[in-house]
Amino acid sequence: MEKNIIKSGFIGLIGRTNVGKSTLVNKILKQKILITSDKVQTTRNLIRCILNTDRSQIIFVDSPGFFKPKNLFQQRLNNAADRVIGDVDIIVVVVDAAGGIGRGDRFVFEQISKSKLPKILLLNKIDLAEAGELRKQREEIAGEKLFDDILEVSAKTGENLDKFIRILEDRLPEGPRYYDEDMVCDQTWEKILSETVREKLFKNLSDEIPHSITVEVDDFKESRTRSGEKLISAECTIYAERNSQKAIIIGKSGHMLKIVGRQARQELEELFGNKVFLQLWVKVRKNWTKEESFLDRFGY
Repeated sequence: MEKNIIKSGFIGLIGRTNVGKSTLVNKILKQKILITSDKVQTTRNLIRCILNTDRSQIIFVDSPGFFKPKNLFQQRLNNAADRVIGDVDIIVVVVDAAGGIGRGDRFVFEQISKSKLPKILLLNKIDLAEAGELRKQREEIAGEKLFDDILEVSAKTGENLDKFIRILEDRLPEGPRYYDEDMVCDQTWEKILSETVREKLFKNLSDEIPHSITVEVDDFKESRTRSGEKLISAECTIYAERNSQKAIIIGKSGHMLKIVGRQARQELEELFGNKVFLQLWVKVRKNWTKEESFLDRFGY
């Protein structure tokens, strides 16, 4: 292999919601890049995360989970997941082995069945799955001959993830480094900031609220404090669909918004490596999940 030639390419991560795709990428990169939550629609955009090794550059393309759409916004999330299938070098389907393979997983299998790309199935969450059920799932899927490789992994503990990387390196073509070696993600700081705020909203709010909110960075500035420390100042608007949702997000005397702001600021300071001043506002945008121009503005 020539000096500047390595194994490189794009890996499309797909699956139904809540199977652990984002947790998997964070574990592989050994740092938190993607937000995670046990609620559906956590991942909303195609996000490219880069793993650099001595012999490879592997670009993981994390996508929204497949689910039955109920509005234009959800349909666009499904469309984004669909685009991944035809725009990568290897397709990796992640399933929740502990929860069992159901109709949602079968729908994903159907979407990739006609693709001629290499296909890998990851039976995730084996730290929670029963051995007998895991063996049954593996034998059943292997008999269908849809996947080139089937691997049991745990995104939580890291079990078999090294083996997963070796399989990818074996199957990827020779090629260049598409991204600089110091890059781990193709997202801007502003996007990372808005996603971090959204994750904290998911963490602290009841199940029905997160599906109806989105976050926009209105202002992002880098400066220094009087003592010379680097400082990031940012203002974000949280959009909800109804006034009742706005009231819940703010909380009594602003209590909930303060919690979300504090948690987001603490995580961002650790990520950015400097001080962060964060202001959050909440506005109502009725039926934004059905508004085409608004969805375009947010890149959905």
